[in-house]
Amino acid sequence: MTKHLPRLLLVLLSLPASAQYLSKLQADARFPLYTTYAAAMERSNFVLDEGYHFRYYLPTAGADFTTDTGGDWCLGFRLGNRWIYRIQDMHRPPVITTSYPDLVEYVLYPVEGLRAEIRFVVYSSTGSFMDIRLTNETQAPVLLELVPFLRSSTNHFHSAKKESNRVVFGHEEHPDGWTLSHKLPYADSLRNVFLSTDARAQVRIFNAEVGQSPVPPVGSLPQKPAQLQVNGRLYGPTGDRLMDRAPVARLQLYVDDDPSVLITENSPVWGTAQPPIDPDGYYRLEAALIRPNARTFRMAGFHEGLNRMVSDTGIFSGKKTQRINLNLKETGLPTVEGLVYQSGKLSWKAVPGVRQTYAVYRRNYPETVYRRMTRGLRQTEFRDRTKPAGLVGYVVAAENEKGRIGVQSREVTNAAVADFDQFLSGKKCPDVLTPFARILALPAPVSLRPGETYGTRIIRTVQKKNEAPNDEAVRLQTIDYQPLKQANERLFANVPAPKGLTPEQEALYWSSFAMMRQTFYPPEGKSKQNYYVFSREPTWGWGHGGQVFHESIAMLAYAHLDPVSAMNSQRVYADRQYPNGYINYRTGSYLDEIIEHNGELTSSAPWYAYLNWEVYRMTKDRDFLREMYASSKKFYQFYMTQRDKDGDGLCEWGGEAVLESVRDALVAVWDEVGFPTNFESVDLNCMLVMEAKSLENMARELGLDDEADRWREDYRQRSRRIEETFWDETNGFYYNVEKKNHTFSFKKPDDLKRDEIIGFMPLWAGVASPERAARLVQKLKNTAEFGRRYGVPSLSAKDSYYNAKGYWNGPVWVEWNFLIVRGLLDYGYRTEARDLTNRVADGMIQVLKQDHNLWEFYSPDEPWGGYHKTYIWAGIINRMLLDVNE
Repeated sequence: MTKHLPRLLLVLLSLPASAQYLSKLQADARFPLYTTYAAAMERSNFVLDEGYHFRYYLPTAGADFTTDTGGDWCLGFRLGNRWIYRIQDMHRPPVITTSYPDLVEYVLYPVEGLRAEIRFVVYSSTGSFMDIRLTNETQAPVLLELVPFLRSSTNHFHSAKKESNRVVFGHEEHPDGWTLSHKLPYADSLRNVFLSTDARAQVRIFNAEVGQSPVPPVGSLPQKPAQLQVNGRLYGPTGDRLMDRAPVARLQLYVDDDPSVLITENSPVWGTAQPPIDPDGYYRLEAALIRPNARTFRMAGFHEGLNRMVSDTGIFSGKKTQRINLNLKETGLPTVEGLVYQSGKLSWKAVPGVRQTYAVYRRNYPETVYRRMTRGLRQTEFRDRTKPAGLVGYVVAAENEKGRIGVQSREVTNAAVADFDQFLSGKKCPDVLTPFARILALPAPVSLRPGETYGTRIIRTVQKKNEAPNDEAVRLQTIDYQPLKQANERLFANVPAPKGLTPEQEALYWSSFAMMRQTFYPPEGKSKQNYYVFSREPTWGWGHGGQVFHESIAMLAYAHLDPVSAMNSQRVYADRQYPNGYINYRTGSYLDEIIEHNGELTSSAPWYAYLNWEVYRMTKDRDFLREMYASSKKFYQFYMTQRDKDGDGLCEWGGEAVLESVRDALVAVWDEVGFPTNFESVDLNCMLVMEAKSLENMARELGLDDEADRWREDYRQRSRRIEETFWDETNGFYYNVEKKNHTFSFKKPDDLKRDEIIGFMPLWAGVASPERAARLVQKLKNTAEFGRRYGVPSLSAKDSYYNAKGYWNGPVWVEWNFLIVRGLLDYGYRTEARDLTNRVADGMIQVLKQDHNLWEFYSPDEPWGGYHKTYIWAGIINRMLLDVNE
C-alpha cells in the first residue's frame, strides 16, 4: 500500500513524531516561537548574508520580514477602496504552521473567505523567495490587487530601474567599526533584484510613505578621520539601553553656546561608515562639521516613543572623541510634531498649554549642518521666501523663555513626493522623482472565481555591486520547495523528544534548536570545518567575527541536533592552536583575534577540555576524543605556565583579563575594586578543576591510566586550595582574594566581598563540601539576593551596583545558570535544579511571546531580553530542560 502514497507523506511516516513538531504548528502571535530565518548552513556565506525576522505579531504593523539594513519585505492586499496590510485589519491574522531555521509557512485571511497560504524561504545568503497561494472560499468572484513590496526603513534604496515585472536597484550595508578594525571582509554596495513570476505585475517606485517627506539618506565620510566626535549610548528612564534608530531616536548638537547652527541624527559622521545612530543603539556626531576649533558642546537626545529627552554639556579637551551617555529622564521642552512642507510653506502642530516660541532651521544639501533661519515665532507656520534652487531640508525646534531649545522635529524636504499611500488610496501618483526610493512595489491584478486558486512566487536576490549580474533570480523561479522542508525534517529527527515539559517549554525547546542551527556557517576562509558565530541576524561585528570558548557551551545542547557540526566547531580551535597550547580569543573564517595586553596574549575562559569531553559523551566519536585530548592537554599546560604568576598553585586571569574572564563589562569587582589580574580568581580555578577532571575522564576512556591519575591529583590539590582560600564563613559564600596576601581586602577592608555569580562555581566544579553547598543553596533560594523570579542574576539584588537590565551586574545569563543547575544536580538538589530551570525558561518564554527572539541575557525580575538577538548560548536552556527531566 505504501508505494502509492505521496513522496512527502512517505518521508513523514518514516520520521519520529517529535521530528514533525515544527511542521505541525498552529502558532499565533502569542505562541512562543522563534521567527528569524537565514539560509541553511550549506548555502550560507559569511561575507554577504541576508537574514529576515518575521514580525507577524504586532497588530499595528504588517506581517513583514524585516532586516537590519536591507529593508523589509512586505505584503498587502487592495480590494476596491480597502487597503489590507496591518495585521489588525485582517479578517484572520497570520498563523504559522511550519517553521525551520530557513523557512516558514503561514496562513492568513485578509478578508473573509480569501485564504492566503504563504511560504517564505531564505534559500541562500543572497537569495530568498515567497510563494503566495490565494484561494477564494466564497460563492462570489473576488477581484483584488496583490501588492508585494520592499520598504527601506533605514538606508534608502537607490538607482532603481524597471525591467518588465522586476526592479533592479542598489542599497548599502555599511560595516561597523569592529568589522573594519578587525579587517574582516564585507560587502557594502549591493545590487538587488526584486521580481514577481506573474507577468502581469507592474513595477512601482515611491520615495515616501503615508505622507512622510522624502529625506535623503545620511551620508558618511569614513575616509575623513574623526576630529571632534561626541559618542555614547542612549538609555531610558529605567536604565535600559535604547536600541531604536532615527527618527524615533533623535540627536542634536551645537557648539560654543551658539544654537544658530545644529547637527542632527541626519548629519554625516567622519571616520566611520556607520550611521549616527547604529542598530546597536550607539550614537556619534561629528562637531567639526560645525566648527573644527570648537571648544564646548551641548549634546541632546530624544526618544519619540518615550517622549523623554535629556541634554548635557562638555568640553573638547584635545581628544578626538568625547564619550557621553545620555539617560533620557527629562520631559524637557515639547518636541515639535507634525511638521509638513507644501509649496514653500512649513506648518506644524501647536503644543497645547505650553508657552513657547519656535525656531526654524534649514539645511541646503549637500551641506551637512542646519542653519537657523528665524526664531521667536509664536505661530505654527513659516514660509521660506528665499526660493532655494536645490534640495533643502527643514527642522523646527521649540524654545522656552530663557532661549533653551528642545530637540528638533523630524526633518522635511522640498523634494517632489511620490507617496505610496496615494497609490493605495487610488489617487494618481507619479513615479519617484528623486534618486532614492523608500518603497519598491510589484502590484499584480488577481481575479478569482468561487473555489479558484491563484499562485505566484516573489523573489529577491542580492550580490556585490561590482560583480557581473548573476542568474540566481532566474534559478529561484523553479526551485522546488518540498525537498527544502524535507531536509529540515530529517535533520530535526536527530533531536531527542523532550520529557516532562509544558507545551510552552516544548515550543522554547524546538525554537532554541532552530536558533542554534541558524548560527552555523560552512567551511570558509581559514576554517576547514564548519563553525558558528554568536549571532547571525542582525549582523553586528562583535557577534559575527567567529567563535569563543564560552559561547561553545551551547554545543552541549546543539550536539543533539547535529553532532558532526558540534565536533567540527571544536576542531576549529584545535586547527588554530599554537605550539605552546595557546588558542586565541576569537576564531573565525577570516579572523584569529589575538589581543595582547601588557605583553600577554588573551585567550578565553578554560572551558575547553570540559566541552570536548561533554561533546564526546554525546557523540561517542573516538577519533574526536583522541584529537581533542591532545589539544586539550596543550591548552591546559598553557594556562598552567601563563596564569599563575606567583607560583602558589592558584591562577588569575591574564592578558586583557576582563575579556578573558567572560564577564566583560559592568562587573562589580572589576569596576569598583580593581583589574582582574590583581586577584586569585575563584571562577577561573573552578574551571581549571573541571578541565583537569575532564582530562582525567578523557585519559581513562583512552586507556591512559597513568595520565589519568596525574590529572586526578592535579584537581584534588586545586580543589583543596580553593576551599582553603576563597570561602568566607561569615557570609557563607566564595569570593576572589587579593593575589599577594589571599585576603578579601584590596583597597579597603572586605571590598572583594561582592556577591557575584562566580561564588557558585565551586558547586558546579564539585569542590564545595556538602555543608558549604547547603549554604550556597540557601543563597540561591533567597529572593532578596539570587532567588529571583526568572533565574539567578549575575550579581546579588542586594548589591548597590545591581541593575536587572545592566550587563554582568544583574541580568540572567542562561549559560551560567546552566552551570549552577549542573552543580545542584550533582549535589542531589534535583527539586531546586528543576525549579531554577523552570524559572529561567519561563522568563525566556515570556520574552519569546513578545518579540519571538532569543537574547544574549534576560532580566531576572521582569520579562525582558537584551541586548543582542539570535544569541547562540541562549540555546543551552535545552540542555537544562533535558537534564532536569531525565
